[in-house]
Amino acid sequence: MLASSRLIKASWIAVEVTRERAERVLVVETYIAVSPLERNYDAGQYEKVVGCVRQVLETHPEIDRASILSMHRDAGCTALFRETSAAA
Repeated sequence: MLASSRLIKASWIAVEVTRERAERVLVVETYIAVSPLERNYDAGQYEKVVGCVRQVLETHPEIDRASILSMHRDAGCTALFRETSAAA
């Protein structure tokens, strides 16, 4: 789905079910840091990934929100960032 960006390693749709509702979540795995507190954080690269994810959410209104998971090959650390769509 997001293969056009080299910054994105993989993407998939997950379904999160609670008693109240079920949500479709776009999960994107990238090679860049997601927090300015992380050593490898690159704001420009991160904005490219976020822009790509926002475009997918706009194109596919059936997806409720997105999670961006970043994996660092150099540092060996992981971090999770969640962004809730306005329609959630």
